[in-house]
Amino acid sequence: VLLLPSSFQSTIYIDFATMIRPILFATALLSSASCTTAFAPAARAVTTQQQQRTSSSPITSLTPLKMSDSPDSPTQQKIQSLVDDNPVLLFMKGSKLFPQCGFSNTACQILQSYNIDFESVDVLADEQIRQGVKVFSQWPTIPQLYVCGEFVGGSDIMIEMYQSGELGEMIEKAKADMV
Repeated sequence: VLLLPSSFQSTIYIDFATMIRPILFATALLSSASCTTAFAPAARAVTTQQQQRTSSSPITSLTPLKMSDSPDSPTQQKIQSLVDDNPVLLFMKGSKLFPQCGFSNTACQILQSYNIDFESVDVLADEQIRQGVKVFSQWPTIPQLYVCGEFVGGSDIMIEMYQSGELGEMIEKAKADMV
């Protein structure tokens, strides 16, 4: 608690957006570091496999993931159902209580700042959903936010919309739809 003379108290002004921006940024950076640490064993395994190959056998092609890009596939239908059934939906790495990525953590914090009950889907728990949502939205990264059935974007777009107030307007509309 900072006690100031009454003559100073009237001149103090705290801009919430200016105050929260560095906190969100720092949180994302710190959480990103833990993301790298958490997945380092998998990265080491890939590196070990690459070292075991002889240098005379270069990789000539990449094997695509086996998943259906069809809008009628069960995965795409499940994603469409989730988007239709939840006014505010976040596809993320981890859960609301335990985000596994700095960007997902930032997205959760932004949504929680609006005191809205939003649904989240942990893409780490289902590889088909993880890849399928990228096809569904035609957006290559996670997290992905949907509000009232409309794809909004990832955490970078959420930050910009949060700062401009545009995301708040969308969330208020979604709150009204929930009632």
